[in-house]
Order: sequence, then structure tokens, then C-alpha cells
Amino acid sequence: MSRIIFSLIIVIFFSSALYSQSKKEKKAIKTWGIKSVTETVTENVNGKDATRKDLYSIFDKNGNTTYSEEYKKDGSLKHKESNKYDSKGNKTEETVFDAANNDKEKNYKRTYKYDSEENKTEESEFDETGKLEKKIQYTYNPKGEKVSEAEFNGMGKVTKKTVYAYDSKGLKAVKKEFDANDKVISTRTYKYEF
Repeated sequence: MSRIIFSLIIVIFFSSALYSQSKKEKKAIKTWGIKSVTETVTENVNGKDATRKDLYSIFDKNGNTTYSEEYKKDGSLKHKESNKYDSKGNKTEETVFDAANNDKEKNYKRTYKYDSEENKTEESEFDETGKLEKKIQYTYNPKGEKVSEAEFNGMGKVTKKTVYAYDSKGLKAVKKEFDANDKVISTRTYKYEF
């Protein structure tokens, strides 16, 4: 009985955050050895209850979501995602399919690289044919704070840069975005009250 109640709690977690998995959820999935979750919805439509599958997710032994599907109200597939992870639990690859929205499907694959401190150093996005669409490279200071991002198009040309500065407490103080010609697009400053 407690396993059923716990499964219901997991389903509620996933309803609120389909694509992001908190450490708490991941730990619960691993602890209980949950292999998959299926979420169904029963709605009253024109005075009759109609039940449909809304979400299906599969997990690895470490609690990582390796595969998920989300469905539209008519029962057709809305979103599908598969993920791969390294031995430290960092996502190294995700393949995504989004069903036709405004007559255009979206299919892509992203790969991720990390440094020895497990900071994400590179993110690459490929279209459905495997062609590189975009790449983002991240750099960090010795404290592990992200200090810059450089976004490149599929041809390797810089399309955008972002630079971060931190205060003495290590809190983000400034975020500046630049276009491909190093012209400032925007500057955000952060003020904290304690």
C-alpha cells in the first residue's frame, strides 16, 4: 500500500515538472527502485468521464529519466525525449521530438560536455539530419562560477556572447549580452537585500 501511495506522489512531482527532475525526486526514484511512471488523466467531458494517458517516463538505476513521452488530449504524441548520462549522472545527450505545432515538427539532438569539476563546458544542438545547428561554450573561474558563454551557429561563427561578474559573496552581480559584433545588447545588474 505504501508503495502505491509513494508512486502517486512521484506522479504528482512529474505533473508539475515534466522536463526537470529535482534531486529529491531522483533520490526517491532510486531509493524505491522505480523503473517507470505512467500518468493518466480522467476528465469529465460533456458529462462523461474520459481517461487518457498523459505522461510516461522510464528511469535508469540511478533515478535519471532516460525516456519520456507526453501526450495531447486527443491521445496523440506531443513530446518525446530520450537521454543518456555519464558515470557521474551528468546528461551527455538528449534527443527530442516535438509534434507538429503550427504545421512544423521539431526534432533535434543535444550533446553536453563537462569539465573535471562537473561544470557544463559545451552544448551542441543538431537537427534531425545530424547537421550542427548551434554550439554554446561555457567558461568558469577557479571558484566554479560561470564567467562567459559564447554561442556559435552551425558554421562556427559567433552569434552571441554573454559575460558574468560576481560580487564578493559569489552572487551574480552583472550579466552582459553582446551580439556577433561585440556590441552590447543588454546589461542586467542584480541587487540583493539581506
